[in-house]
Amino acid sequence: MRLIDDTKAVSMVVSALLLIIVVAGSVAFLAGTMQGVTSQTDKVVSNGNSADIGAIKINIISSDLALPAVSPLVKAYNDKNLGVKLQLQQSDSLGGTSNVSIGSVSSGLADIGVSDREPSPYEMEKYPDLVAQKFGTSGIVVIVNGPGDNFSKDTLRRFYNHTDISLTAYQMTGSPGTEAAFLEYIGNNSIDSSITNVAGGAGMLDAVKTRPYSIGFIEYGYIDTQDKLGIVRITGLYNETSSKTYTNMSYSNFTLAAISDNVNNSYYPLELSHPLYFITRGKSSLADAFVKWARSFEGQDIIEKNGYISYTREFS
Repeated sequence: MRLIDDTKAVSMVVSALLLIIVVAGSVAFLAGTMQGVTSQTDKVVSNGNSADIGAIKINIISSDLALPAVSPLVKAYNDKNLGVKLQLQQSDSLGGTSNVSIGSVSSGLADIGVSDREPSPYEMEKYPDLVAQKFGTSGIVVIVNGPGDNFSKDTLRRFYNHTDISLTAYQMTGSPGTEAAFLEYIGNNSIDSSITNVAGGAGMLDAVKTRPYSIGFIEYGYIDTQDKLGIVRITGLYNETSSKTYTNMSYSNFTLAAISDNVNNSYYPLELSHPLYFITRGKSSLADAFVKWARSFEGQDIIEKNGYISYTREFS
């Protein structure tokens, strides 16, 4: 056997062997990496719609009072598969207030916030690029599981001062805007501390449904029609301030009130209504595209099918 004493030849052989080892190692590494990527991808696909992968995320935070309107808007927009995924976060756990919605947008935690008020002068001074765009109007109704109708403001005050216990009254946490509007209507500064708290509109409806002889207040958007409430019904109201009795608190009358030329109309007490706004910082193209669509005919049709009134119907 002849020994190889050509150092150049040996060098070439060694180099070739090293190259084979490096390539083999790289293939193994890439195979392991791709297996890991495939595994992670499978997890993402299994946890959501594959169309959402790679979509641009837009974060929306909604307070309780607007959730029945915002949820179907978000679903309809996501169903269009425009390459944008709207992620809706309910702010109940954060307090459910317009303050939280506006604060989340101001701090960059959310792209769009839903509020029942426009930003305050202080908020605008601190964040001058905040933009409020009205998209609808909500209304409050009183629901009852038990006897009684056409409750006056004085009667409602007695329930919430706990001086009349013929009906168990509930108050609402997580939606201070709703509670504030209701208190302003009945002329109370606060609610008696003994009144039981429930979480948001869904909690209010469930509490009154399951407790005979009870009463509460709620956003109209949480109630499709009075017929669907079963034993719970929307009660009529008597407004001593205007000497008006509202015996049929239906959506059609709510709408008629919105377009009425008479502030003291006989359809619905406008004191219990309040506007809803989308809040953004500036008008980013993606967030504003959703807002424009929600304010379009298609979006407003969804608003009105879910118990809210289009922003195009102005209260007089």
